[in-house]
Amino acid sequence: MIGKYLQQSFVMLKQSPLFSALYVLGTGLAIALVMVLAVLYYIKVGDIYPEKHRSRMLVALSAHMQGREDPSYNTTWCYSLPFVKECFYPLEGVEAVTAVTEARSALVKSDLSKRSLSVMQKLTDTAFWKVFDFEFIAGSPFTEADFQSGMPVVVVSERLARRAFGRTDVVGSELKLNHRQYRICGVVKSPSYAMKLSFADVWMPYTCDADMLKSSYLDVIGAFQVAILLHTAGDAGRVRACVEEYVRKFNLQQHDGYEMVLHGQPYMHWKSMFYQNAMEELDYAKILREIGVWLVLLLLVPALNLSGMIASRMERRLPEMGVRKAFGATGGRLFSQIVWENLLLTTLGGVLGLLLSFGMLFLAQQWLLTMLDGGTKLLPGEVQGITWDMLFNPSVFMLTFFICVVLNLISALVPAYLSLKKDIVYSLNKQK
Repeated sequence: MIGKYLQQSFVMLKQSPLFSALYVLGTGLAIALVMVLAVLYYIKVGDIYPEKHRSRMLVALSAHMQGREDPSYNTTWCYSLPFVKECFYPLEGVEAVTAVTEARSALVKSDLSKRSLSVMQKLTDTAFWKVFDFEFIAGSPFTEADFQSGMPVVVVSERLARRAFGRTDVVGSELKLNHRQYRICGVVKSPSYAMKLSFADVWMPYTCDADMLKSSYLDVIGAFQVAILLHTAGDAGRVRACVEEYVRKFNLQQHDGYEMVLHGQPYMHWKSMFYQNAMEELDYAKILREIGVWLVLLLLVPALNLSGMIASRMERRLPEMGVRKAFGATGGRLFSQIVWENLLLTTLGGVLGLLLSFGMLFLAQQWLLTMLDGGTKLLPGEVQGITWDMLFNPSVFMLTFFICVVLNLISALVPAYLSLKKDIVYSLNKQK
């Protein structure tokens, strides 16, 4: 029976090419827009190389100090190294804790390159390679001995190795980073720029940079963000309570009239997607409302347009339905046929939407990857953008497709139901 319905549906496609094309295009555009938005959110929170453990990761992105008497006197940046060593490194019952700077611009020159290359540099510790699951093409991370002694060693990305040396087997080679000589100890598969905590072209021990080791303002404000890898996501509450207890004791001391406010940090990684600044706590109700408005606009408007098209088409098909009813066709059978016709059109629209979303993501990735950061800007230099494992995630596509199928069916079934309720005499009289 289903095969017969599909055959009839293909015949209907040929009989009404304009309607079918508009229906498939409308469905495809709706799915493409929702798919783009879903992929962008997935990129922000999914377990993607090299941040494959986001689902059990806590992050502390910034420190906020404000006046005890007047909160308007405040300062915000990342955490200082002394604070990281006192508050985060000693945490118990976690898999690893890493302190890492934000990626910053640097100049690199090798013996083979004729000019300096602009790259992104990140300073970190040895636990970085435990928290983030990098794939080493050659060599290995810098060791604890390298880190403790401040040895000038670096790990470079595959992309930088090819740019600077023309090959990837560069372990043991040397390059100049900001006019200082460093030895390459490892080469990793290049990460995407979207992986903000781990992305860089060059990774080096922060003990190599004397400025990182200096004391900072109130021994709190500094250059480091923190990522905490938990054994299980269920440990988040206990670890957060330990951090809050340390901050409570920290605030009992005198710090020039200032106190530290966490505003819920450290967050689970998925919550950090909505993080904008450290001066206020995240309002998840507001965030969900905003996402809901976007979904309504992207899905409901096309659904209403399709519903109008289907209502008009059903009005023209009333004589056909009247004749079939006169020859014994039940309302349920006619209704099933209409459902399968729309499922076929929706499936074709889903395939078109998937292809359109791929094109949109690749062509506009230069600013789409920064769209959820509170603004849009071009990516710095020739960095890795969207990768295949980000682009096609079956669960993301199936969820998006399911939502669109439900809305399209509703937009189709309502006018179909209203038309089929009309009696045979009225339907047959539509021929006149």
